[in-house]
Amino acid sequence: MAPISSRRPPMMCHSHPLHSDGGYASMTAIVLCAALSLMCAGALGLVMAEKKQAQRQVFRAQQLEAINTAVLHFSGDIVRAQGDATLTKVETVDVPDGHMTVSLRAEYEGRKWPMARIADLDEKLLKSYTAMSRNDFVAQAARSDRNDCLRSLFSNYGFADPQHDLPHGVGLIAMSGGHDGQVWRIRAVTGGRLEERLVRFLGDPNHLFAVVSQEDYALGEMPSCTQLTGQP
Repeated sequence: MAPISSRRPPMMCHSHPLHSDGGYASMTAIVLCAALSLMCAGALGLVMAEKKQAQRQVFRAQQLEAINTAVLHFSGDIVRAQGDATLTKVETVDVPDGHMTVSLRAEYEGRKWPMARIADLDEKLLKSYTAMSRNDFVAQAARSDRNDCLRSLFSNYGFADPQHDLPHGVGLIAMSGGHDGQVWRIRAVTGGRLEERLVRFLGDPNHLFAVVSQEDYALGEMPSCTQLTGQP
């Protein structure tokens, strides 16, 4: 009898894959990875958008702080002015990580023509200040337009005679009783934003003025008056 061999028969290599899913598991993994990548990209985009929004809010807060500081300093210049009905100034205000430049302009509203009497204005007189007609201003006032020409020449607080030139001279402030009670338009521009305030001076060194009204908008919403031919 032939001896029984202790060796096992050699293992045969199989040509079929170890898994019988036909490669679907690999495809599923690829799809899951792609989905996760899209989710991650969406989450990252949301985070970046929120970051930009937060940066805009911080920048806007710094703009407001710079404007408030500049207007407060500027109001002291207005109180000390001797007869000047229009003042301008550029102020640099320190903010975290830098500074902001604020362009300022102040106009005494009392020396302007009354808004309610635009129709009484002498047309020839108006031509010395602007190319716009009296009817143009009447229409704009009726629509409450944000027109710089309109606001530079007319005011609800104005008391100048519409049949005469706008008053000038160093005695203008004294004739109206000094700065106490006067209403001024103060415009501050920085970083493409424009803030316009009507303020009434109170005669109190600890509280120079009270805000009558305030508007805030992009500078492009109220461009400078190109039709103003003479400085009021």
